[in-house]
Amino acid sequence: MSDQPPPLVPIEPSSSKQSPNPTTTPTASNSQEKVEDVKMDTEPELDPEILKSTPEEIMTRTRLLDNEIKIMRSENMTLQHEAAMMRDKIKDNTDKIKNNKQLPFLVANVVEILDIDPDVHEGEEGAQIDLDSVRKGKCAVIKTSTRQTIFLPLIGLVEASKLKPGDLIGVNKDSYLVLDTLPAEYDSRVKAMEVDERPTETYTDIGGLDKQIEELVEAVVLPMQQADKFKTLGIKPPKGVLMYGPPGTGKTLLARACAAQTKACYLKLAGPSLVQMFIGDGAKLVRDAFELAKEKAPAIIFIDELDAIGTKRFDSEKSGDREVQRTMLELLNQLDGFGSDDRIKVIAATNRIDILDPALLRSGRLDRKIEFPLPTEDARARIIEIHSRKMNVGRGVNFEELARSTDEFNAAQLRAVAVEAGMIALREGAKEIHHEHFLSGILEVQSKKKNDRKWGSFYETLND
Repeated sequence: MSDQPPPLVPIEPSSSKQSPNPTTTPTASNSQEKVEDVKMDTEPELDPEILKSTPEEIMTRTRLLDNEIKIMRSENMTLQHEAAMMRDKIKDNTDKIKNNKQLPFLVANVVEILDIDPDVHEGEEGAQIDLDSVRKGKCAVIKTSTRQTIFLPLIGLVEASKLKPGDLIGVNKDSYLVLDTLPAEYDSRVKAMEVDERPTETYTDIGGLDKQIEELVEAVVLPMQQADKFKTLGIKPPKGVLMYGPPGTGKTLLARACAAQTKACYLKLAGPSLVQMFIGDGAKLVRDAFELAKEKAPAIIFIDELDAIGTKRFDSEKSGDREVQRTMLELLNQLDGFGSDDRIKVIAATNRIDILDPALLRSGRLDRKIEFPLPTEDARARIIEIHSRKMNVGRGVNFEELARSTDEFNAAQLRAVAVEAGMIALREGAKEIHHEHFLSGILEVQSKKKNDRKWGSFYETLND
């Protein structure tokens, strides 16, 4: 028992011989693994055929690839050269377009837009083919301001879908290519007929015409402001209104008040201005007036003194009478022809409805006829009061008595009474206008009426 060795005691390792830090060792090993993975990923996989090829075959294949690279580089240089040439051509063409688009343009009208049908024969090849005959698309026929009719196989810078016969265009003066569209051309006389300043009259400025105001509102104002109600009921509103009556009864004033209420474009045409010397000139004025009204619809066309162009037709050998009839026929066509527009309302006024052509008065044209008689006694009192409301009138003025003293006076003469009363008060140096001033104004206007009648009877005897 004494010969046995002593038991082994485990000895702990010293701090200097400790194992490396466990937090650093895995990191180092991971980085080495990542490097090895990257190397494996970056190494290209060789084609098995290359691995089986001999060095001579690999050298031959390398030379072939070098030749292909040279060819591709040459083609690349060729394409770059062609691209540079195309850029130069684009720049030159852009400069040419800018030069061609420089003003002034030659003004022309589109006559017709045509479709080009290709016409190619099977036997034609190469240079024998006519390029114009195989072109597809749209072509145009135009008429220039120099009275030349030109056929354009290529229209130009404006798309054919944006053009229609009758359009005004600007073309190049040498090649006649369409460069731009121009706004519609209207006669300068028609543009002058448009009332730029909105009428300021209201229905309160009109006295004694309550029934006439109601009829005009129903015929003109309501179809413009409440068109949905007419569609719901299936009612087609009248296209025009004829106002007739003695002079000075408020026809023009009511038309201006109607235009102010609707806030529509207001065109004022005078019948005598539509009677022109040259053949077709008056009809062109009527046509241009309705075209301008269509462009600015909704619009109201007021034709004053309609009897100047709307008289009954009769057989006459005088060219002037035939021209007046042509103007009236154009007006009839615009009222209910194929190109009529419900957004345009016509208000006509005349003093002589008895001489108008029946074609103007039938249904579908000037449907509503409104009579403007001489004002009644109550209406005369209201008219004098309206025209004197801005004057410094005394309290003793009796408008009912003034109305009884102005029998057979029209509205214009009643307004003249108020003006004359103010002038008499000014002449006397008065600060207010009294009842006596109005009576003196009535006498002044009556004396003018008598003088007018005397001169009228004098001229009648001369004509007899």
